[in-house]
Amino acid sequence: MVELVKNRHLVDVVIPAFNAEKYIAQTLESVALQGDIVQSIIVINDGSNDKTAQIVDNFSTAHPSLTITLINQTNRGLANARNTGIKVASAPYIALLDADDIWLGAKLQKQLHLFAKGQIANLGAVYCDYVLINASSSPITGKNLIIHPTLRGNVYSKLLTGNFISGSGSSILIKADIFREIGYFDETLKASEDWDMWLRISRKYQFDYVDEALVQIRVHASNMQKDFSRMLASELAMLNKFAQNGTHNYFLLLKIQTILLKKKMSAHSIAGFDSSEPWVKSQLTGPLRLMWQSALFIPNLIWGPLKMIKDQISSPKGNTSK
Repeated sequence: MVELVKNRHLVDVVIPAFNAEKYIAQTLESVALQGDIVQSIIVINDGSNDKTAQIVDNFSTAHPSLTITLINQTNRGLANARNTGIKVASAPYIALLDADDIWLGAKLQKQLHLFAKGQIANLGAVYCDYVLINASSSPITGKNLIIHPTLRGNVYSKLLTGNFISGSGSSILIKADIFREIGYFDETLKASEDWDMWLRISRKYQFDYVDEALVQIRVHASNMQKDFSRMLASELAMLNKFAQNGTHNYFLLLKIQTILLKKKMSAHSIAGFDSSEPWVKSQLTGPLRLMWQSALFIPNLIWGPLKMIKDQISSPKGNTSK
């Protein structure tokens, strides 16, 4: 049994929202159920042209005990919207939540309990398991649809192979001071800003997880192919970012090559390929000999990442943020 964290107002919740009128009230209700551990709910209305702002205002009026801040801005993308919310947050911890996802009861309490226990030194972030739901909030089941949490402690080297923080943005609770130390989400990345952030955090801090599904991640059936394409484009963007910083991430290169082979795709079909770094272009358009060379030189490091690749390809969302 988890001992309840008794302190109040420990967490600010940052919710970017774009045309979220269909789900935002349900999302806000799931935050309200977390209790007075929440200091404030910060909703960034990122250029919506529906009734998102009105619904948030109405919810705030109907729940006067909650501190809800609504920030309206022109559409600037997920990373910018998250950063806007983080910069006005003042609680010791920050939790991210997508505007169509749902938290289950005591989600924040169980994560804060791990911070309070202090069993992992220099703990910076705690995530959790999740379940998938469809547009009507019914559960989605199936083999290999979910990437369950397995990484704790020093996770940097394992995160180099992919974004394996289960549930991604909606599952994680982070010490607020970390953003002031390492910076905010990279707004130049359009689909992999969360993975980039977890990597940057994991260079200096350790991770832990609650081995329990505490988040419902919504998958929209019409977007499944779009999500796969976006996942592949985001991983190409990350490969380019590594190359720009003077690092050749052979694990990630192998992963993209494996996907291209499995799907019988050309690298030219990936969004952003034409503006890729020369090294990236040469590796993805030339013979895929690197895959076999890598298998010869680092066989003990290949099979784990390949299993993760298989699981991620099979997942409808690819564990990327929305």
